[in-house]
Amino acid sequence: MATDGSETVLMTVRTTQGTPTLREAARTLGVPKRDVDRAFGVVPVDGERGLFAVKVRVGAASEGAASSGEGVFSNPRIATFGRR
Repeated sequence: MATDGSETVLMTVRTTQGTPTLREAARTLGVPKRDVDRAFGVVPVDGERGLFAVKVRVGAASEGAASSGEGVFSNPRIATFGRR
């Protein structure tokens, strides 16, 4: 999945084998690799404890979260307040 403006959520992946690849993260979460944002990649949240984050398309995240047991977190747009 390329970053195309579609709605995404952040999901966490736990591993004991170092930083997972996108394919490994998708498999762990139970979502198709095509629904994981390649541009965002796999980001360490706490690498020493094996916790990483990926961005996943909302629909795929809903399907995969129930089977994976991993967290699903909102990914709101960040914008300035007030006048431009």
